[in-house]
Amino acid sequence: MSQKTVNDQVEQLKAEISGLKQALQKSQERINALNVINEVDRSLTLELSLDPLLHKILAGAVNVMDASAGSLLLLDQVTDELVFAVVEGGAGESLQGTRLKRDTGLAGWVATNRQPLIVDDVNQDNRYFKSIADSFDFKLTSLICVPMVSRHKLIGVLQVIHSADGRYFGPVEEELLSAFASKAAISIENARLYESLKEERDKLVIVEDEVRKRLAHDLHDGPTQFVAAMVMNLNFVKELLDRAPEHVPAEVERNIELAQKTLRQLRTLLFDLRPVILETQGLVPALEVYVERLRETEKMDVELHVAHKFKRLSKRAEIAIFAVIQEAVNNAKKYARTSTVEILIKPDKAQDRLTVTVQDNGRGFDLHTTQKSYDKRGSIGLVNMRERAEAISGQFSLWSEVGRGTTVQLLVPLTENYVNSMKDK
Repeated sequence: MSQKTVNDQVEQLKAEISGLKQALQKSQERINALNVINEVDRSLTLELSLDPLLHKILAGAVNVMDASAGSLLLLDQVTDELVFAVVEGGAGESLQGTRLKRDTGLAGWVATNRQPLIVDDVNQDNRYFKSIADSFDFKLTSLICVPMVSRHKLIGVLQVIHSADGRYFGPVEEELLSAFASKAAISIENARLYESLKEERDKLVIVEDEVRKRLAHDLHDGPTQFVAAMVMNLNFVKELLDRAPEHVPAEVERNIELAQKTLRQLRTLLFDLRPVILETQGLVPALEVYVERLRETEKMDVELHVAHKFKRLSKRAEIAIFAVIQEAVNNAKKYARTSTVEILIKPDKAQDRLTVTVQDNGRGFDLHTTQKSYDKRGSIGLVNMRERAEAISGQFSLWSEVGRGTTVQLLVPLTENYVNSMKDK
């Protein structure tokens, strides 16, 4: 073997060793990045508050990519816009809250196509907005932007930026950031779910407090007053036994009538709290009992009209409809100064809906003015009725005019809310 051949083989081995070293170095860098991703992911899993979570996600992405700056944009499902939720580095924080149409800009392209995008020179790409670039205090060079998708649902996009010349992103960085974005999207969905549950819990607490206040008010103005009157009357009867026993039977009869009235009011309160008949026999029988009790205890004429029979609805739907009717009648008692309340139930198979209407002939109110100041009035009755309707895919409407009474209407889809399993019954 000639010396030249040996030299060639040595050079070839050196080149192979150099290549292996470079590959090893890249592998090590990738392992280090994956370790950082896993560590950040553990931190994200523990964070359930949305705003701190978003900052952690972006800080983690900038760190993993060793980037100069970055931004996290969330998709507003209502307006179909991308919103800069968090911006880090380069004094670009002024961008926070800025909105972009979903189909514009580099981020818009990524959101629309749901594909990662690498741009080696941001300044030469017509899709990048100069106004955004001007928000940073350094010249932007290369950029990588990836979609954040959870359960096939677009959450937003994540992008990081280099500011130094000669620094570029490649396929490895794209793969790493995409993996990180997938984990981040799941964390964002979990945080949103957690915040939604907290909001629902807070609403339940408020509703429970309102029920307690209403129960205390009803007990004070009704049964409590009657019981106090009976105690006074019985003390009077005790004195009559010695002074004028011939008047005792008449006083006892009056006390019996008062006790019966008190008992009816207590039974009505218990019925309002938990109408067992609603669960056992259904919506219409429960409404019939409800109306009968109102006639016995309230100074107003309450009428129930059911157009014709219809199949039992699910337990959830019947409870929601009954609650809306209760709330509407309670509002009429409390505010309307009405003499008549009509409850109309009209099933329509052709349109696959149940129309529920509660109307009174009370004094009415200015709907626009009331809705503007509703959050300051300390009551959530209207909100509660709307949410009850939405929970069963219903549509809630309210009309009122000063001097012309108030009408509450609920449109409920029938087929969707029929009893379809033993669990619903």
